[in-house]
Amino acid sequence: MTNISRFFIENSKLTIVLSLGLFYFGVQGLQTMNAESFPSVSFATATVVTNYDGATASDIETKITKPIEDEIRGVNGLKDVVSTSQAGLSTITVRVDMDDPKVNVPEALDEIQKAVDRVTDLPRDLQNAPKFTELKSDEFPVIEIAITGENVNRSRDKIADQLKEDLEDNKSVKEVRLVGFQERAFDIFLDLEKLNKKHISVSQVMARIQSRNSNTPGGALKTTEIQNLVRVEGKIRNADELGNIVVRSNFSGNTVYLKDVAEVTDSSEEAKVLTRYNSEDSTLLIVNKKGGADTIKMVDEMDLIIEEYKKNNPDFIFNIYQSEGQKVADRVNVLASNAITGLILVVIFLFLFLPGRIGIAASLSLPLAMMGALGFMPSFGMNIDAITVLALVIALGMMVDNSVVISENFTRLRLNGLPPLEAATQSIKSLWLPITATAFT
Repeated sequence: MTNISRFFIENSKLTIVLSLGLFYFGVQGLQTMNAESFPSVSFATATVVTNYDGATASDIETKITKPIEDEIRGVNGLKDVVSTSQAGLSTITVRVDMDDPKVNVPEALDEIQKAVDRVTDLPRDLQNAPKFTELKSDEFPVIEIAITGENVNRSRDKIADQLKEDLEDNKSVKEVRLVGFQERAFDIFLDLEKLNKKHISVSQVMARIQSRNSNTPGGALKTTEIQNLVRVEGKIRNADELGNIVVRSNFSGNTVYLKDVAEVTDSSEEAKVLTRYNSEDSTLLIVNKKGGADTIKMVDEMDLIIEEYKKNNPDFIFNIYQSEGQKVADRVNVLASNAITGLILVVIFLFLFLPGRIGIAASLSLPLAMMGALGFMPSFGMNIDAITVLALVIALGMMVDNSVVISENFTRLRLNGLPPLEAATQSIKSLWLPITATAFT
């Protein structure tokens, strides 16, 4: 250690160049790292959620939960499988045994997803396939928005759905969940007397609606120069189109439309969850980030989109009631304020009790050491989060103490008559081992 320190002391120009390079290295690392709330941790846990509206808890268990659970249990490396069956909803939580060194957690989770996809004996009228979700610490809600205002003709819900699509266009967004949102629906109130009078059954009406409400590909029309795709657009767009569906017709020209035997209204689905913000009816949007995305940058981009919606929709109020970006920014500010405060205090005290040049040299060691640490952090997969900020703050406090100790020892040796080179070498020789041991503990 004495020889190494003597080399850098004697070659001061090389030391200055390397110090500048270390500072630049730290700047590059700081630009590479993302700002997060917490470090990325693998929970080795996944959930499988299946919605089956109208089914009882026992039907959910026998028709959905048990078939999926039986397929999942065939995967190796599982710690436990916990399922909950309730009216209209099946939830299965699977944990992989991450304590077993023989188990590869990513492969086991991949096999669980494949097992869910292999299940084929589910109810035919199940609208949505089982949803597999891996729980990750770096994929969490970063911003939550409440839209308040009148929801006449689903006006508020339409704005929320539009905002959801714009937010999901951001590459850092994993998904946007709508809470208190009512999907558009057409209500058809059949008149039993008119159906009996015209000898039309309910199943016949349903069959006509299903056959009409679909888009059908029709192949392609090719010429020597171009190719045009043919598609029959049959999706219902409004209540008038739905009412004009032909339920029955004959060769004599008698045609029965749906509006002749039923009342058709453009409405919304029955609300399953009602949400309020500050005692006002609202629609909530919960934005989840992708793993590895920068929280602060993502929230800033979300804020720009929300501000645009505020200008274009003055009748609605957009409230951001939860933002992780501000929390992360506060933690980063803690690190910056501690670094600046520590540097200022060291400079002041060293200038008061030590010669000026020594105080300046000691104070420069703080930002250089900090930038060196920031430069190496991306190589170890680290980001700016609560744990790394806390570690850097603690390390910064230790560095302040060490710089004062070494500077004071150097000054004492100089006052005893040793030349600068010998005083610096002697200080390093006598203090590097206890300071290193202190840092490692």
